[in-house]
Amino acid sequence: MTGVSGPRNTRARRLVLSIGRMTIHNGPGLRNVVYFKGCPLRCRWCSTPESQNLAPELAVYQTRCIQCNQCVSACPLHAISLIDKLVNVDRAVCNNCGKCTEVCNAEALRLLGQAMTVEDLVAEAKKDVPFYRRSGGGVVISGGEPLLKPEYTLRLVKALADESMSVGIDTSGYVPWATIEPLLPYVDFFLWDIKHMDPERHRQLTGVDNDLILANARSLSRKGAHLYVRFPVIPGCNDSVDNIRATCAFTASLSSVLGFDLIPLHHLGKARYESLDRVYPIAELHLIPDSEMQDMKRIVESYGLKCSIQA
Repeated sequence: MTGVSGPRNTRARRLVLSIGRMTIHNGPGLRNVVYFKGCPLRCRWCSTPESQNLAPELAVYQTRCIQCNQCVSACPLHAISLIDKLVNVDRAVCNNCGKCTEVCNAEALRLLGQAMTVEDLVAEAKKDVPFYRRSGGGVVISGGEPLLKPEYTLRLVKALADESMSVGIDTSGYVPWATIEPLLPYVDFFLWDIKHMDPERHRQLTGVDNDLILANARSLSRKGAHLYVRFPVIPGCNDSVDNIRATCAFTASLSSVLGFDLIPLHHLGKARYESLDRVYPIAELHLIPDSEMQDMKRIVESYGLKCSIQA
């Protein structure tokens, strides 16, 4: 993640995983994306498991380790050992203090989550204002779930808007409407995930039902807020023709939708699970052939929706 220059602000902070610069698949133009920690959903296919918890987490990258033993000595709780040239972290003992990362020059150990103030994030965003203006882009706040801390989020979007930056929010939608409504004067669009239309199946796949998510989408549409619906295509989970058609019908009922993005399954998150010593839950799922994605795209477009496949 890019560093933050200047003195640290002592006001409210939130843990940031990273800041993605100059992305092209997160709304119009070139956009910087701020990824926050913390999410109320536990999607089976989540590719960023480090974004789920609100607290910092220690990640281990075994291929970078040079077996210097500095981390073993630095850990105040003796939670780290080297076994067969691999870093072993006793997760039941480790409190994610980060002492080990301070001595790991090989960056085999990294503490995920940097506390940043609104002022920090605005300063980072301002570095790329010329690119936003030339491309019609701006900033997207994402996660995890960017709306878990309502007061912080409202301050952030206001501050970005005050600097004449376009703001988008990439959200699960699983937050109270009272969290979303105050943001509307400052937000240009929402990237809105719809993962399954059946509430019970949605609960099985994500840990929560979809009633609040769909209700909030309807409320945003009534307010005229711009929406890009995002549909992750997960084989055996939500890729049935019936569910795709139901999702399209719901989306077509929203008058303020600008586009429908199909996001095919990928396995880019596997290494992230390994770095946290977690089992990768979808290793058995196959990637989706492009021909099948094109078939889905044609179904979406048959509902009068502008559709793209996000690589």
